[in-house]
Amino acid sequence: MNILFTSVGRRSYLVQYFKETLGDSGEVHVANSSSVSPAFLVADKSVVTPLIYDSEYISFLLEYCKSNHIDAVISLFDIDLPILAKNKERFEEIGTTVIVSDYETIEICNDKWKTFCYLKEKGIDIPVTFISLDDAISSLHNGCVSYPVMVKPRWGMGSIAVFEAENEEELRIFYAKTMRNIQNTYLKYESAVDIEKSILIQEKLKGQEYGLDVIDDLNCNYVTTIAKMKYAMRSGETDCAVTVDKPELKRLGEKLSCVMHHRANLDVDVFVVEDKCYVLEMNARFGGGYPFSHMAGVNLPLAIVKWLNNESVEKSVLTERVNIMGQKDIQMVRLQIEPQMNIGKILDADEAERQFLYFEKFLSPTLLERGIDIKSYAQKICSHGAILSCKNGIENPMGLLGMYVNDKDAYTAYLSFLSVDPNFRGLHVGKEMMKKAEKLALENGMRNFKLEVRKSNINGIAFYKYMGYEVIEEATKDSYYMWKELKEN
Repeated sequence: MNILFTSVGRRSYLVQYFKETLGDSGEVHVANSSSVSPAFLVADKSVVTPLIYDSEYISFLLEYCKSNHIDAVISLFDIDLPILAKNKERFEEIGTTVIVSDYETIEICNDKWKTFCYLKEKGIDIPVTFISLDDAISSLHNGCVSYPVMVKPRWGMGSIAVFEAENEEELRIFYAKTMRNIQNTYLKYESAVDIEKSILIQEKLKGQEYGLDVIDDLNCNYVTTIAKMKYAMRSGETDCAVTVDKPELKRLGEKLSCVMHHRANLDVDVFVVEDKCYVLEMNARFGGGYPFSHMAGVNLPLAIVKWLNNESVEKSVLTERVNIMGQKDIQMVRLQIEPQMNIGKILDADEAERQFLYFEKFLSPTLLERGIDIKSYAQKICSHGAILSCKNGIENPMGLLGMYVNDKDAYTAYLSFLSVDPNFRGLHVGKEMMKKAEKLALENGMRNFKLEVRKSNINGIAFYKYMGYEVIEEATKDSYYMWKELKEN
């Protein structure tokens, strides 16, 4: 299989992702209107094309696809998308699939005014936006919105001609400056549709920014949503981010898929303000935030290749690991998150009961499903063992551990409970709590540590083996006992 990227620019990492996926079974070709492109260095073949709006652009691509047996075309540039969408059938006639959303979907994404109107109509929250300078100023005077506001091109990309105005004088100046910038850059092409209404004024939200990869298959069927919390931006693109598990963002992604009917990736910018999700912008293509999803275990290139081959895609191919942080450099760099952890003992039985009630829901089966009375359970561990609570720097509960240290005959501590909030998994919370528990066991005269784990809990068994525990015998037909000899450091 041979794949061609158009308008590839500096997305060499995407070229590398697809090369790794294809291996020896195909080639990755890249095309750009300028040969000054880092992606040219890593692709199997490269070609310089006419400009996107050149009358020969599509003819050139068609001839290249025929000559090089290209099976699929993927564009990485907003301006390129509508041109390819309009000519999709011409590529199909020569046996080449253009992985692009329908023209109407691309228009909604590229035209930020249509984005506002369409999402508002569909009941999806979006910042208040004006297409008229007079209407914006009137609403600011009336208190409907307040400064600062953002001034930006209606058909914009990245951070080109985007300004923040803190008063009316700045608003008028930046409005005029944005118009000049549009006319002096490639933004003038799409803006020519309605140059007099090519600038938007939008309220500035104060909240946490997230990026979504909303993934559909090639038939526009929803598959999944990957959410990332943004730590830093550069030139309008995500520069540093961490994958998160936020159900409200997953739900938003599914709703966007339902109303947008896109193909492959929909790159979405979202602000969360007081638990309310606002969509800022959308791009119907691989966005600058995808590498963070890929670093977290998502492999959309592999899924695309499988879909092109009419093969099924295993769920694991598009499942992310949470709390994976990355930052863009010359190459992608994996960063280790090191949150502040405060691990301490809970001495009060009532507080222990509250904590068990909070953390037991993350277990399968839960304590309640196993018929355990949590009040009695908490009192028993407080009396005959220890309960450790792990919180972060702002006192959010991260994990809870319960253990017995009263077996003075066998000198064996027994782990009864360990649960980590899903939002903090992947941050070594369980590891640090176990280390603290083992130290506490030694302080209480214990020489061994024992625990019971269900046979179906593959991840749990792997974790305890990593911590130095070994399976010693069956506890029940559904569980094992695991054991470790404790040693002073």
